[in-house]
Amino acid sequence: MSSTDLGYVNRNQQRNNGKTNMPGTDNLQWFYDMECLHCGHKYYANGSDIFQRKCPKCQGGRP
Repeated sequence: MSSTDLGYVNRNQQRNNGKTNMPGTDNLQWFYDMECLHCGHKYYANGSDIFQRKCPKCQGGRP
Protein backbone atom coordinates (compact mmCIF):
# COMPACT_ATOMS: atom_id res chain seq x y z
CA MET A 1 0.00 0.00 0.00
CA SER A 2 1.28 3.47 -0.87
CA SER A 3 1.24 6.25 1.73
CA THR A 4 -1.17 8.23 -0.48
CA ASP A 5 -3.68 5.35 -0.59
CA LEU A 6 -6.90 5.83 1.35
CA GLY A 7 -6.65 4.01 4.68
CA TYR A 8 -2.82 3.90 4.83
CA VAL A 9 -1.57 4.01 8.45
CA ASN A 10 2.01 5.15 9.06
CA ARG A 11 4.40 3.97 11.78
CA ASN A 12 3.15 6.73 14.12
CA GLN A 13 -0.46 5.52 13.84
CA GLN A 14 -1.59 8.37 11.60
CA ARG A 15 -4.25 7.35 9.05
CA ASN A 16 -4.68 8.83 5.58
CA ASN A 17 -8.40 9.56 5.14
CA GLY A 18 -8.05 10.66 1.52
CA LYS A 19 -6.86 13.37 -0.83
CA THR A 20 -8.39 16.85 -0.61
CA ASN A 21 -8.90 19.28 -3.48
CA MET A 22 -6.41 21.72 -1.89
CA PRO A 23 -2.89 22.12 -3.27
CA GLY A 24 -0.21 21.32 -0.69
CA THR A 25 2.75 23.43 0.36
CA ASP A 26 5.42 21.10 -1.02
CA ASN A 27 6.31 21.16 -4.74
CA LEU A 28 3.48 19.60 -6.83
CA GLN A 29 1.83 18.00 -3.78
CA TRP A 30 -1.78 17.87 -2.57
CA PHE A 31 -3.06 18.00 0.99
CA TYR A 32 -4.47 14.80 2.46
CA ASP A 33 -6.87 14.46 5.40
CA MET A 34 -5.05 12.80 8.27
CA GLU A 35 -6.36 11.37 11.54
CA CYS A 36 -4.45 10.37 14.64
CA LEU A 37 -5.51 6.92 15.80
CA HIS A 38 -4.31 7.74 19.35
CA CYS A 39 -6.32 10.90 20.09
CA GLY A 40 -8.61 11.35 17.07
CA HIS A 41 -7.13 14.72 16.03
CA LYS A 42 -7.66 15.53 12.34
CA TYR A 43 -5.29 17.64 10.25
CA TYR A 44 -3.82 18.03 6.75
CA ALA A 45 -0.49 16.79 5.41
CA ASN A 46 1.34 16.97 2.09
CA GLY A 47 1.31 13.66 0.23
CA SER A 48 5.10 13.54 0.44
CA ASP A 49 4.99 13.73 4.27
CA ILE A 50 2.33 11.15 5.13
CA PHE A 51 4.75 8.28 5.79
CA GLN A 52 6.52 10.20 8.59
CA ARG A 53 3.88 12.48 10.08
CA LYS A 54 3.28 12.69 13.82
CA CYS A 55 0.13 14.11 15.38
CA PRO A 56 0.48 17.85 16.08
CA LYS A 57 -1.76 17.47 19.15
CA CYS A 58 -0.40 14.45 21.04
CA GLN A 59 2.95 13.56 19.42
CA GLY A 60 4.60 16.95 18.93
CA GLY A 61 4.33 16.89 15.13
CA ARG A 62 4.16 19.91 12.84
CA PRO A 63 0.80 21.72 12.78
